[in-house]
Amino acid sequence: MLRNHAETIDGLFRNKVRVVQASKGYRVSEDAIILTWFAKPGQGDFILDAGAGCGVIAFGLTIKDPSVKVVGLEIQEGLVGRAQRGVLLNDLGSKVFMLRGDLRNADLFLRQNVFDMVVSNPPYYKSGSGIVSLLSEKALSRHQIMMPLAVLFLVSSKLLKPEGRLCLIYPANGSQQLEQAAAVSGLKISRRLWIYTHETAEPALVCIEAQKSDHDRSSVEEKLYLYHTNGIRTPQAEAILAGEEWVS
Repeated sequence: MLRNHAETIDGLFRNKVRVVQASKGYRVSEDAIILTWFAKPGQGDFILDAGAGCGVIAFGLTIKDPSVKVVGLEIQEGLVGRAQRGVLLNDLGSKVFMLRGDLRNADLFLRQNVFDMVVSNPPYYKSGSGIVSLLSEKALSRHQIMMPLAVLFLVSSKLLKPEGRLCLIYPANGSQQLEQAAAVSGLKISRRLWIYTHETAEPALVCIEAQKSDHDRSSVEEKLYLYHTNGIRTPQAEAILAGEEWVS
């Protein structure tokens, strides 16, 4: 890890990807890495990373499948600048394009019905709830000030192709909010991954895939345990953090 004043350059997915981060701003969490693994892009997919931050999901998806192309949309100038430098660090200039913009009106400056997938690690807390960080990067990354959950679903529905998919990660206790946002947007949840810290715990997070489709499909339910009860990571979690596919 290299330090440059108030920034660090960090290796993720077992150093397959490097990201530029602020030392005291918002930092990449394991949630983004799990979401990158959960998303299953198709060959040559055109993907929107909504709220791209420093670009970790966009970079991870292109390393996972070099055939995809990703537009990273981020409203914060500092994060866009770091993500653009990350594109150069990872030599992804032909695969990842970082754009500064507001998701809330993204359907006005991005073409509708063109993306195969929208992927997002959205803010978890409703605006006005909890303690809001004095550091703006943390505040906007954690609280739904600029990206309300319902808006994410509605705008994604407009930008996705028919049969396109929205993939995101969210606290498990907010699953009802996800259901409501999906219903209003017309997207249908087709896959859920419940994430547990260990086998005897309640689910902490959930990844969902919501599809833009007129067809009724039963939802696939999956589980991921991050640790054994003795505190050691599970082999599946180790593989995911390394950016590798898990084969049971």
